[in-house]
Amino acid sequence: MQLDQDWLGFKRSLATYTRIPLNIDWQSPKKHTPSVCFLPWVGVIVALISAWPLLFSAWTPTFQALMMMLSAVLLTGAFHEDGFMDACDGLVGGWNQEQRLTIMKDSRVGSYGVLAGIFSFAIKWWLLSQWITKSSWQDGMFFVLLGWVSVHVAARWLPLGIMVCMNYVSLGQSKAQSMIADITLRGGIWIALSMAFIVMLIGITAWFSMLSVLIMTGLLCGYYLWRRIQGYNGDTLGAVEQLGELVALFTLLGWQA
Repeated sequence: MQLDQDWLGFKRSLATYTRIPLNIDWQSPKKHTPSVCFLPWVGVIVALISAWPLLFSAWTPTFQALMMMLSAVLLTGAFHEDGFMDACDGLVGGWNQEQRLTIMKDSRVGSYGVLAGIFSFAIKWWLLSQWITKSSWQDGMFFVLLGWVSVHVAARWLPLGIMVCMNYVSLGQSKAQSMIADITLRGGIWIALSMAFIVMLIGITAWFSMLSVLIMTGLLCGYYLWRRIQGYNGDTLGAVEQLGELVALFTLLGWQA
């Protein structure tokens, strides 16, 4: 049954992009929907679990935001954050395509990556704090949760768009290469359903604003990646996901901070 294939693909996606312990038979010949197509739905799980600090109303918004971010990082094993820092090291520090890809394969983090990570975390923490403060006063904590879920889902559309529109590049064998797969028609339906889900959460106007900004961000990221490495790799997918979280949060705030 196709639903069984979807379920298997979702479990593989959850096991790949989070640290949630699941019993997956990776050598199974069973056909499954490409796991990458469920990346936005993994964002739903990450957002819901990491939103537990919202239950403690006595905590300040700044501390709630910090604990939500920490929980998301622990839940994903800093999967996207690691890619973001490695990408910044390679894309900024390398002088040519080969050198940039070589730097990104290095497990060590350089000064560009550290600085990018610090500023990314600081900006996200500030924006999330403002979102919690603004939404809790106007609409209540439940609306804060809806925004947090929307951010994690929408940010994961961005790497999917890069995958569809660009070529994968790497030096030698790469772990990320095994996670790259063509998006099938059925997989595309699941991605479209995630978009419809966000419309239900935040409304068509906010959804359209967020999608428009993400498309512009994706075009800029795609152009930059084409200029630097003629495509994308696993680290750059993590980088665009992190940028997606920032612009999605900023869009929810109406570009006010």
